[in-house]
Amino acid sequence: MSLLGSLASFFSQPQVERSTDSFVSGGKPIRVDRFLPTSDRSYPAVIALYGSTGMSESFADGPARMLAGQGYAVQLQHYFDRTGTTDQPSAAEMRELFPEWMGTIGDAISYASALPKVEEDQIALVGFSLGAYLALATGATDPRVKAVIDFCGGMPAELLARNPKLPPTLVIHGENDRSVPVAEARKIEGLARRTNSVCEMKIYPGEGHHLSMMTMLDAGQRVPEFLRRHLLDGAGSLPPR
Repeated sequence: MSLLGSLASFFSQPQVERSTDSFVSGGKPIRVDRFLPTSDRSYPAVIALYGSTGMSESFADGPARMLAGQGYAVQLQHYFDRTGTTDQPSAAEMRELFPEWMGTIGDAISYASALPKVEEDQIALVGFSLGAYLALATGATDPRVKAVIDFCGGMPAELLARNPKLPPTLVIHGENDRSVPVAEARKIEGLARRTNSVCEMKIYPGEGHHLSMMTMLDAGQRVPEFLRRHLLDGAGSLPPR
């Protein structure tokens, strides 16, 4: 689809309703921002996981609303609430808190699965940087995850060494990323090859860790197309992992 076509599609999308909710994980209330098309039908769920700098309002009101308008129940997950994290964590803190955050993402999947307008067997994770590490790690260990979108992330070395099978995965990375080197994306590609997992990858030349607006527009076309093929069209047709 062309850029003009994408913009036309955006402005013709159905209305999207935003709401807030919470669930308990590890004894802590975990906030959820939900975006849902205003209709009576049920939808596949996409759980979005921010990076180490946390959630931005522009992300919540932009891509989340746009994706919801294309027929998804989008859930922006405040997983930092589990650990009371308010500032950008250090590398050591991220390693230490990673298992707790993964536990909360598992609880987020359970929460989403129980919602009345969500297709419980069609749940995807999309993560950015740290959130992408969490999305890939959860997708590799939780069979409820049917697709993963990885923006500028990777997989913890300990898990990667176990050669887990991935759900269908889309890897999006900047070639000049200095925060998470593009070699991490290549490792996911190699893992998918070794385990016969479905993996699509798009490396953007000249891009760093924070992707430009034009690159995000291109990625914004790839994500719903990937989800359509592997979450919607592929529902029920993939072998169990």
